[in-house]
Amino acid sequence: MLRVQRVDEQLAALQKPVLEPMDWLRLGSDDCLVVCAGFEDRAVAFLRSAAARKSECARVLVVTYLPSVIENRVAEVENLCGAARFPMEAVDYDRENPSGFGDVVCDKLGSVPGRVYIDVSGMSRLLIVQILVSLAKRPSGLSRCSVLYAEASEYPPAEDQVTDEISKSDLDPLYLIMLLSSGVFEVTVPPELASASLDGQQIRLVAFPSFNTDQFTALRTELQPSRYSIIHGVPPAPENKWRTQAIAKLNHVENLQGAENFHVSTLDYREILNCLLEIYRKHSSFERILIAPTGSKMQAVAVGIFRSFVKDVQIVYPTPRTFTSPERYTQGVKCLYHLPLDSFSLPGAR
Repeated sequence: MLRVQRVDEQLAALQKPVLEPMDWLRLGSDDCLVVCAGFEDRAVAFLRSAAARKSECARVLVVTYLPSVIENRVAEVENLCGAARFPMEAVDYDRENPSGFGDVVCDKLGSVPGRVYIDVSGMSRLLIVQILVSLAKRPSGLSRCSVLYAEASEYPPAEDQVTDEISKSDLDPLYLIMLLSSGVFEVTVPPELASASLDGQQIRLVAFPSFNTDQFTALRTELQPSRYSIIHGVPPAPENKWRTQAIAKLNHVENLQGAENFHVSTLDYREILNCLLEIYRKHSSFERILIAPTGSKMQAVAVGIFRSFVKDVQIVYPTPRTFTSPERYTQGVKCLYHLPLDSFSLPGAR
């Protein structure tokens, strides 16, 4: 008698597509592009490319952030769509009240005859997970869906700046480090990404430490996990490798007794997906697993794919309260990437 594979086993067995570099984007007349009007240069790279190629896009769905930031590129997105004659619709994403937004996006998309391109370059990590999980619930699942990602040329902060901040923090434990963002509005648990809790289950937190040390602190304080799986992101560029150790030191990861540690790529989503599958295989029978996707954007894509299959894990997100000046975020566009998601459609989806 053959044993029926668990859903995580089905996901593990899938042939996972490679994140492929691309030179430019050309949309078909039946395609839809979902883009976020963020303030980084890369936020509009794909839209600019599609407009330059004289695409005939069916629609551009633009996600705008609340609370709004004056540097966000809403006007630029509107001008690009207007010049290219792309039909455009905007929808507000409230970072402080994000519940159900993935379903809002799916409702806005409706029935797209062509392909849905999700440009994650300017999206928050939680938003990426929400959209992917909601798209996966459609009758067609993730078929005819693709992720687009623009890699930046420069990733602040600089190494000397971080070294200086660590030194100041070592001298004064109360020193406030603010490199990209700081503080936490709240630890958000979107109901659509929650999971049932069984009496007596220990909590395992799967955490991605970042330069915002308040995020990891808030997760530990509010969730009170008894076990940790720490995901250390490894940048693909050799000149950025120092960031992995610096982030671990800033978050005092070495003080976590008994935590298991993983080092995975910030770009190759397959590494983090396989890591999450391993964590789930080892611990899900006896522990409740909570995942906080505060790593890279492509790591958030992996979390979204994983949660689309494995529904008994809970997504939690420490929403940053304050952001530094947009000039101190990523600069430029280094490479464009495309990831087709068709093979991740759930069983029964067409």
